[in-house]
Parts: sequence; C-alpha cells; structure tokens
Amino acid sequence: MTTNKEDLNMKSNLTRLILWPLFLVIMILPGDAAHSADALRFGVLPVVDTLPLWVGIEEGYFAAENIELKMVPFQSALERDAALQAGRLDGYFGDLLNTVLLINAGQSLGIVCTAYHSHPGQRMFALVTAPGSEITAPDQLKGQAVAISRATVIEYLLDRFLAARSLPEDWVVKQEIKKMPIRLQMLLAGKIPAALLPEPLVTLAETKGAKALLDDRDLDASLTVLALKREPADARPDLAARFLKAYGAAVAAINGAPEKYKALLTAKTRVPKPVENQYQIPVFPEVKLPSPADVNAAQAWLIKRGMQQTPLAYEKIVLSAKTP
Repeated sequence: MTTNKEDLNMKSNLTRLILWPLFLVIMILPGDAAHSADALRFGVLPVVDTLPLWVGIEEGYFAAENIELKMVPFQSALERDAALQAGRLDGYFGDLLNTVLLINAGQSLGIVCTAYHSHPGQRMFALVTAPGSEITAPDQLKGQAVAISRATVIEYLLDRFLAARSLPEDWVVKQEIKKMPIRLQMLLAGKIPAALLPEPLVTLAETKGAKALLDDRDLDASLTVLALKREPADARPDLAARFLKAYGAAVAAINGAPEKYKALLTAKTRVPKPVENQYQIPVFPEVKLPSPADVNAAQAWLIKRGMQQTPLAYEKIVLSAKTP
C-alpha cells in the first residue's frame, strides 16, 4: 500500500501534468491577443498633405500605438471614394468639402483631425497665370478663364480668393479641367490664361515662367482632413485617440526636422524632379479638429452650389478623440 505522502506526491504530479498545458495556453493566448495590432486600411492620394501618415509608419509611431496602418494609394479621389463606399477602407485622407459630401450621402465617417490648415508663412494652393501673361493683379482677371476642378476644394478656394478681395464669383470664367497634370500643361502652353494649382505644382509652374497671383496664406481655413469609419472607432473606443497620438508624433518629427523626410516625400507624393531640392516641406498643423466655423463655411458653400440640402450638425461630421 502507498503511504499518504506517496498519494499526495502522485496527486501533485498528476495535477501538474494536467494543468501545465492549460497554463501554457493561458500564457500564450492573452499575450497574442494583447499584441495583435488594430489593422487600419487608409486611403490616400499622392499629395504632400499625407506625409505625416508615411512618417508615422516609417518611424514606428503607429506600431507603438498598436496600430497596423496600411496605406492604400489612389491616383484620384473618385477611385478612393469608390473603395470607401465598397467597404474596402477604414479611413481616408481627403479635402474637407468632399468629406462633408460623403457624410451627407450616408457614409459612416467622422473627421478626426485637420491634415492641412492654411498657414500665413507658406502657401499650399495658388492661382497661377500663364508664362508671359500681362495679368499682374486680380482685377485684371475679369472675364478670363481659370482652370479648376468643379465641386472640389479647388473651386471652393477660387471663390474664397475672390471674396477675400471683394470680387464677385463671376469675375472669372471657370473652366473645368479635372486632371491637375493636364491643367498644368495647358497653363504652361498658354492655352489657358490662369489655373488654380496645389503645391508643389505651383513651384514647378514658377520655374517655367508662370506667376502666382493669389494664394491661400491669409485664408485661415482647414483644407484637408483625416477621417475614420465610425464602426471600427466605436468598436475600439481608444482607437481614434491612439491614432492621433501616433499622427501627432509624426507631425512633431516633420516640423522639427523637415529635411530628414525629403526622400520619403519624393517617394510617396507628386513632387516633380525639377523642384525636388527647392521645394520646402510645409509646417503641418497641430492635431486638432477643424473648427465649427470651417465646417459651417464648407457646408454653406455646398448648399449654395446645390450639392447639399441642409447643414449637418457639427457632431455628425467630426469624431472627437483626445490624445491620451
């Protein structure tokens, strides 16, 4: 017969044999779950404003916040919006007006921060006259054709430029040329007297003899934004906050040492080779939502153009999240 001590030893060994595999499972599974990153598919265009997103990935800021940010590049806003509506994106970069239109059309989006806000020390958009043009002042634009893309931030900015100088919207003739490279080519070839372009195409046009007549430096307006689908944000309440913390770290890194990210900017955006060295990376705004005034101004313009019926509440457009 076994002694009580032997019985206890056998039971103890048996217990260890049974519980040890279970212990291993418990130790492994929670660790994996805790370290599985939140995957976000983010639709972007090849423009300067998206640089902080690329830097956030490159420097590991999103990974540090347990976010696997997958950038999905598109060549046009139309392609990006189609992917968003098909459910293939969790978030996107776009202009303020386009985002308001998508939300108004039923897309479950919320703006989490401004990507670019006009800055008095730099320009991002400008109205440029053709090389050799004799137009040197805004009042000389009366009746002249200006190449734009309608129902976009480009047309919105043109109207804002004119209004800021007390000129009516019909002071110029708006000519639809949606594709920016074609708009630039026609301007440089003298086939259109003026065009509204973003940087760095403005800088490129100037190297070819064009002149910037009006720009966005004194507008004080949010122009482009970052937005997340509300479903993943609602399912993970801290997701937007972690996203913004990583994005804010990237903005601080760029603003602190912009030249460090010139190569990344060139690789990921439309910086033309001839202006690679002279183009200056802009100062990116601190992480914050577009103001109610900016949102209201965008909606008022859309309603005036017949693209929106009634204004949406500010809370329906933005997704508030404080950086932890």
